[in-house]
Amino acid sequence: MGIGKAKMTARKPETVIDKSDTTWHWDRKVPIALIVTLILLFTGQGLTAAWWASKADSRIEVLEKSFAAAGPQSANQGERLTRVEEKLVAVQAGILDIKSILERRR
Repeated sequence: MGIGKAKMTARKPETVIDKSDTTWHWDRKVPIALIVTLILLFTGQGLTAAWWASKADSRIEVLEKSFAAAGPQSANQGERLTRVEEKLVAVQAGILDIKSILERRR
């Protein structure tokens, strides 16, 4: 054998005497406190998720009602915005007229 070369030998498969050792199972070494803690933890998380979802649903419902009530008001705001835009165009035209008058006087 040379340096760095190891001879590999094949391993024979181990025989399993008890089939219960091959599957997952609870052991007496797992403390009851851990089991109870995990059950409480997952139950608490489930209840918290359900509570959060119900609160989110009620908040969305409140927002939908407020938007439905503000519907006519928002249509009125659109009309007002159109009037403001028209006035802005008129003001810009007036400014251009004033500039042209000032440039002709020079």
